[in-house]
Amino acid sequence: MEKRSDVSRDGRDRIEEPEIIEPQAEQPKVEKEKELTVSKEPDRVWVRNNYPANVKMAGHSGEVYVFPGIGTEVKVRVEDVEQLLARRRGGCCGAVPSFMFELVK
Repeated sequence: MEKRSDVSRDGRDRIEEPEIIEPQAEQPKVEKEKELTVSKEPDRVWVRNNYPANVKMAGHSGEVYVFPGIGTEVKVRVEDVEQLLARRRGGCCGAVPSFMFELVK
């Protein structure tokens, strides 16, 4: 029977250092930020009250506009402007009805 060779003497002169493998550091998962949606303010224009009183009116959009006296100016949504400019106050004794509101330029 043949003699087994010594395992420690298999032709190597010295014992090799064990190889140390450092685990790779896991990169933190970065979630893609959602794009911010900025709610855009609706387009608005300035409207002036020509009626000598406090006026509170609701537009087609459902927004309520308060004009606290004659000559006051309020920013009004574009979709509500036409409705406000069409409002007239009645004339008395044959006078022509005048517009309650006007656009500010």
